[in-house]
Amino acid sequence: MLKLARLLLLPLAAVSLAAQVAGPSPLVSDQAAAQMVPGGWIVAEARANAALQAGFPATAAAGYRELLRDPALTAEARQRATLALVTALLDSREVTEAESLLQGYTGPRNAAYQLRVGLIAILNRRIAPAKAALAAGKAEELPPADRGWWLYLQAGVADAENDFAHANTLYEQAIEAAVSPLQRARLQLGQEQALLRRGALTEAQMANTRQTMERFPGQRTGYDAARTYAAALAEAGRAPEAQAILQRQLATLPASERNVADQIRLMLGLIAGEGSVAGRQAFKSLLRDGQRPDTQRLALQLLARGAKTPGERESLRNDMAELLRNPAQRTIHEDLTLALAQSALVDKLYPEAEQHARQLIELYPGSALKSAALGVRLAVAWDLKRYRTAADIAGQLRAVITDARERAELGVLLAEAFFRSEDYKNAGDAYAAALHELPAVVPAGTLIFQRVLADIRAEQLESAAKQLDEAANTPGFDAVSRWQAEWNLVKEMQVRGQTALAQARVEQLLAAGTTGVPDDLRIRLMWLRAKLSFESDQFEVALRQTDELLALVGKGGPSDEALRQNITSTAQLLKAQALLNLNREPEGLAMLDQLRADFRATAAAQYSYLVQAVHLTQRGDMAGAQRVLLSFVDTPAYRQSEYAPLALYEAAINLERQGLDRQLRESYEKMLERLIHDYPQSDLVFYARLKQGDLLRKLNDFASARQVYEDLINNSGQHPDILLAQLALADSLFAQGANSVVNHESATAIYERLRDLPSAPVDLRAEAGFKWGYALAKRNQPAKAQTVFWSVVDAFLLDTAQAAKLEAKGRYWISRALLELGQIHEDAGRLDEAQRAYQLIVDRKLSGVAQAQAKLARFRAGGANP
Repeated sequence: MLKLARLLLLPLAAVSLAAQVAGPSPLVSDQAAAQMVPGGWIVAEARANAALQAGFPATAAAGYRELLRDPALTAEARQRATLALVTALLDSREVTEAESLLQGYTGPRNAAYQLRVGLIAILNRRIAPAKAALAAGKAEELPPADRGWWLYLQAGVADAENDFAHANTLYEQAIEAAVSPLQRARLQLGQEQALLRRGALTEAQMANTRQTMERFPGQRTGYDAARTYAAALAEAGRAPEAQAILQRQLATLPASERNVADQIRLMLGLIAGEGSVAGRQAFKSLLRDGQRPDTQRLALQLLARGAKTPGERESLRNDMAELLRNPAQRTIHEDLTLALAQSALVDKLYPEAEQHARQLIELYPGSALKSAALGVRLAVAWDLKRYRTAADIAGQLRAVITDARERAELGVLLAEAFFRSEDYKNAGDAYAAALHELPAVVPAGTLIFQRVLADIRAEQLESAAKQLDEAANTPGFDAVSRWQAEWNLVKEMQVRGQTALAQARVEQLLAAGTTGVPDDLRIRLMWLRAKLSFESDQFEVALRQTDELLALVGKGGPSDEALRQNITSTAQLLKAQALLNLNREPEGLAMLDQLRADFRATAAAQYSYLVQAVHLTQRGDMAGAQRVLLSFVDTPAYRQSEYAPLALYEAAINLERQGLDRQLRESYEKMLERLIHDYPQSDLVFYARLKQGDLLRKLNDFASARQVYEDLINNSGQHPDILLAQLALADSLFAQGANSVVNHESATAIYERLRDLPSAPVDLRAEAGFKWGYALAKRNQPAKAQTVFWSVVDAFLLDTAQAAKLEAKGRYWISRALLELGQIHEDAGRLDEAQRAYQLIVDRKLSGVAQAQAKLARFRAGGANP
C-alpha cells in the first residue's frame, strides 16, 4: 500500500487512483520474491546436531526427519542429513531402522557412509562387513567430528576379534580424538557399552569369576570380578541378577573407593537402561557424586537420552538446577548450564534456553562449550524471528568456529538473517562475502540473486545493475536466477519511474538470447517489455508487442493452462489500454468485451472495468464511468474481487469531483460506507475513513471530521500512514481555531511535532512545517512564522540529502513556504530578502515559478535591486 499512500497525498485532480494502482501482472509473486537461501535448514541442522551431541538422539532424529521433508533441500545437504539421522538412530539403539535408512541412501559411498555401515555391522556383531567398511574408507577423508568414531569402529573390530589390548588402545585414541567435551563423553559411553558386550563367558568361566568375586570381598580384585560377572549375566539375558550383584557391591563399598563406585554405578545404569527407574537413579547418583568430571558428563548425557517426555525433561532440569547451586559441582557447571539450555530449547522454553546459554557465555567466556551455547541462542533468535539478533549471534559463532564448511554456511546464514531483518545494505555485503567462501550446499546463482535483490531493496539500483552485469558470465549463475533477478531489477526501476532504463534493460536482455531460460519466464519478460512501452507512452509499439505476444501464446505458449490464461488475459488488457490511448475507442472497448467474455474470472477481466471507468472519466463522462464501476461491484461474481473496494473508492472520488453537497454526501454515505462495511479487511478501509473526514470538512462539518480522524488515530495507531490522519486532524482544529485559542494551539502543536518527526516522510514534514508557519502568521505572529517558514526551506530544500527525497507534493509546500516568507519580508520592507525568497523558487524550479517570476518582475519594474 505504499504506492497507494503516495497517490493519496497528491492533489485530487492530479490522479485517478484506479489509473495508477498496479493492475494484474502475469508474474506471480513467488517468481519475483526472494529465493531465500537455506538459513532455516542451516539452523535446523545445527539444532539437531546439538541435540545429538547433548544426548537427545530422539529429538535430533525428529529434527533430521523434518529437515529431509523439505523439497528444496539441496542434494548434498540431504545426504548429510540422512547420514546424521542414521547416527541419531544408532544412538537411540534403533539399529534396524538405521540400517534400513542407510540401504536407501543415494549419496556417494565415501568414508562417512562406510563409517556408518561399519558401526551398524559391529553393533550387529558382523565382523566381516565391518572390516570391509574400514577397508573401503579412509580416515583422512572424514570431517574431524567423525574421525574419533572411525577409531571407535577399529576398536570394535579388534574387540570382536578378542584383541582386547589393541581394542583398549584404540578406544583411548578415539576418546583423545574427540573434537569437543560433548563428543568425548559420547565416545566414552561407546567404550563402556562395548566393554559390556565383551561379557559373554562360558558357564565354567562364569563360575570361576563368581568365586573370585566372593573370595576377595572389599578388594579391587573382587570389585573387578563383580563387574565382569555382572556383564556376563547381562550378556546372557539375566539383567535382574546382574543389577542385584552390582547393588550389593555398592551397599558394602567403603567411602574411599569412589572411583570403583563410579564404575559400578555406570555399569548398573547401562545394564538397567536409562529409561528405567534403577538406571536413572544410578546415573543421578553418578552425576551428583561422581569423582571424575568425564564420568559425570557421561551420566549427564545418559540422563538426557533417557528423558524422552516433557515431564521427564522438566524433572531432569530441576535436578540439574539444584546441582548448579552446589559449589562442589563447580567442575561440571559449564556442562550443566549448557544441558539446561539445550533441554529448554527442546521443549521450546525460549526465555529459559536463552538465559542459560547467555549465562554460560558470560560466566565462562573461554569455555570449549561456547560455540554450543551460541548455537542455542541462534536457534532461539531464529525461531522467534528476531533476525537482527540472529545476525549478531551468527557473527559471534563464526568467530569461534574453525571448521571451514561450518564457517561458510554460517556466512550464508548471516546474510539471510540481515535480509530477513530488512537490513539490506549489510545483507548485500554479507552475500558478497559468502560468495568468496561458497558452501557446496548453496548454489552460487542463489547467492548472486539474493545479493542483487538486497541492493534493490536497499534502493541501490545502480549497484544492483552493476552486480548483474558483472555476474552475467559467472560460473554457477544459472539463466533462471539471472532472469528472475533481472525481472526484480526492472520492476523496481518501473516503480521508481525509471521507465526508459527499465525498457532498455529488457530489450537488451531479450536480444541477448534465451538459452537455458524457461519459456514462461521469457514470455513474462516479453509482457513486461510491452508494459514498459505503454508506460513510456509508446502506444503503437506497445500495441505491436502485445500482438506479437498474443500470437506467440496462441501458437502453443506455455504448457501450464493457468499461466497461459494469465498471460493472454493481461496481454489483452494491455492491448485494450494501448488502443484507448491511441483514440481507437471502438477497438479498445471491443477488446475489453472480448477479455471479459474469454476470461471472465481472471484478475485482468475484473481490472478491465476500472480501465474503462478511467477512460470515461478522462473523456469527461462521469456518469458513464460511475455506471461501469457500479456494474462491476454489483455483479455477484465480482463482489469478492480484490478490485471491488478500489472500484467503490474510485466511484467515491468521481462523486467528489463533481463537487455538489449532495454528491459529497453520496460519496460519504453510499460509496465509502459500503466499502467499509462490505470489505472490512481491505487495506482501503483506512483511506476510505480518511476520505470521509476530508468530505466532512468540505461540507464544513469540522466537528464530525475531527471525530473521524480521532477515531482513526485511536484505533489504527500502528497503520503506516497514521500520520496522514494526524495532519488532517490538525487541519480540522486549525479550521475551528478562529474562535478558539485551544483548537489553534492544538493544531500548531501537531504541526510542529510532525515537522520535527524524523521518521515521517519528507513531503509530509514540509507540509506540516508550512501549515505551522501559516497558522502563526494568521495569528499575527510574523516573526515566529518567518522562523518556521525558513526552517522548512533550510531543512528540506537546502539540505541536499533531504531535498533528494522530495516529491511533487513536498516541493509544492516548500514553494508555498517561500512565497509566504517573501510576503512577510515585503510587508516588513525587507525587499532584498523577499526577492531572494522568490528567486529560490525560480532557481529550484518549484511549483510557484510563475508567481515568483511575476513578483520579481514587479520589483525590477519598480527599480528595486534583486
